[in-house]
Amino acid sequence: MVEYDYEASSLKKVDIDDNPEAVYSGHKPQSGDVVAVRISEVNESYRDLDLEGGELVELEKGDVVLGVLGNRSGVKGYIGEVPKQLEKDDLLDFLGSGGIFGSYVSGAKELDEPCRAEFLGYLSKDGNILNTLDFGIDHAEEVRSDAEIVAVVASRMDAGKTTLASNLIERLSDHYEVASVKFTGSARERDRLEMLEAGSVASLDFVDAGLPSTVEDRDLVVSAAKGLLNRIDEEHDVDVVVAEFGAGLISNYRVKEVLSDLDVRERVSSVSAATLDVSGAYGLKNILEDMDYQLDFVSGPITDTTVGRETVETDLGVPALNAFYQDQMDEAFEIISEQLDTEIQ
Repeated sequence: MVEYDYEASSLKKVDIDDNPEAVYSGHKPQSGDVVAVRISEVNESYRDLDLEGGELVELEKGDVVLGVLGNRSGVKGYIGEVPKQLEKDDLLDFLGSGGIFGSYVSGAKELDEPCRAEFLGYLSKDGNILNTLDFGIDHAEEVRSDAEIVAVVASRMDAGKTTLASNLIERLSDHYEVASVKFTGSARERDRLEMLEAGSVASLDFVDAGLPSTVEDRDLVVSAAKGLLNRIDEEHDVDVVVAEFGAGLISNYRVKEVLSDLDVRERVSSVSAATLDVSGAYGLKNILEDMDYQLDFVSGPITDTTVGRETVETDLGVPALNAFYQDQMDEAFEIISEQLDTEIQ
């Protein structure tokens, strides 16, 4: 039996007993395995644990946490992976606020090394080790939904994607039935909940499909994305799905791979991008064009100043629209609605 203090948000789909059993060995670690750990060392600069519903708690030494083994590969966060082997009392590293634990490889300089945690065991039920994939939404080989996708991509993490996506949802939901998804990234409730609160009738992410992050096999991530679209289609009659692609367009999170899938591509009606600088905007525009996508407009910190906006519009020939200005988001709505086949209601 394991007595624990916190259950991470990455386990939101997992059926965990009140007094779960733990086993310690005889198993090759897999992404998605549910683990119990005891925090042994705390990093003051990165200690927030995300719980289901978006509540954040600060980890303290001695806290027992139920989390998940997973991979992370963020340019501004930690890089880590599922360990090759794992025995009782081995140490794991806290790689992501959604409760991802693994073996630390490297990280952003300002973060220092991650919190460390003593491995207490894999959670099991009826003799089987629990894995998030066994509880996630069914993956799919084809998309059944006819909803049009409004895609939001970025040059890197923390570039303003969720802010942009949420503002687009707020405007689109006045005229269309809108759902939202986060196809790629690392587990955390905040982005999905922000899009839900902006006016989505439903909001799902890759964690709902059983993935702690999308630093995984290409086919697994793509089939998860299709499964999310199908689940929305099964439960809601929506016109538009606003899809945030966490991490950068070029990254290990399979953003390009999902966008390149023909079944997904034929449903994408609009693509906008968030970036910090003109070079990022230039790169995004050219990469998307190489993928046969048109970049409809640019947002993010590059659009905070008149110089940034003018440079993007002059040198790239693409509208530069800031998510914090109502008139500019009204223009974004007009651009997107012109791309949609669905009539404004």
